[in-house]
Amino acid sequence: MRVRDAVATVLTVWRRSLLDALVAPRRFRRVMSEFRRVNDMLFHPGIGSLELGQLPRAEQPIQMLSLGSGYGGMAPQDLYALLRVLRWVEPRRVFEFGTFQGVTTAHVVANSAAEVYTLDLPRELARDLAGYAPLDAALLQPRDAIGAAYRDLNANGRVRQLFGDSRTFDCKPFYGTAEFVLVDACHFYDYVLSDSRQALQLLGERGVILWHDFVASLDVTRALKELAREIPIFHLEGTFLAAHFRGRSPLDSVEAASAPNASANPDGGQTP
Repeated sequence: MRVRDAVATVLTVWRRSLLDALVAPRRFRRVMSEFRRVNDMLFHPGIGSLELGQLPRAEQPIQMLSLGSGYGGMAPQDLYALLRVLRWVEPRRVFEFGTFQGVTTAHVVANSAAEVYTLDLPRELARDLAGYAPLDAALLQPRDAIGAAYRDLNANGRVRQLFGDSRTFDCKPFYGTAEFVLVDACHFYDYVLSDSRQALQLLGERGVILWHDFVASLDVTRALKELAREIPIFHLEGTFLAAHFRGRSPLDSVEAASAPNASANPDGGQTP
């Protein structure tokens, strides 16, 4: 029955796809992009899988703010998963590629004591928009609009706004100083690779890099599959986030919790 169901499902999908390709090419393009996303969400050779439940629980409740970001922002389930990782890492410094409206930045401020550096390209400094879809070009905000969502939470000046093109911005003064790096700026393949290389330099001896829009963006997915040949990368299942851990991993905590207590006495009691 399992084989029969599997064959029936595959035949239905491909029959539907072939029919759409012949009689409804516009619908075919739309459906196949969704099919690719679902396929990449479930099957991503070379990239590991990490269930959200495997992340250590936060001792304090996670604060979700009533800030909507719309297109270009982060879905609530992604933001929640990001904050679970943030609470576990407890970073002293965060570096973010891609500020946009500052919704993610505001949540980082509300859920950590970290100093936050966040980099974005103002519309006034953008030079070449060739290849940008109209909606993506609209994500380039005027300088005074970037980070508007975090400003009310930045009374103590913990957030340092940086401006520039991430491919040419000089990140060297920050190398080795961050415990938490978020890559969520331009999603073109070259940009993702460049930002990721910088992120690896920014990360200290212990910490995490998170990428947003893995699976959702073909270029992000392609870039991370290439990087996964060099470093271990995990997909946070059920989200559009991928992660690289340095120095420690949530899986270490899971294994330690499930391992027999080395200090236990043979009769089952605990040593003092």
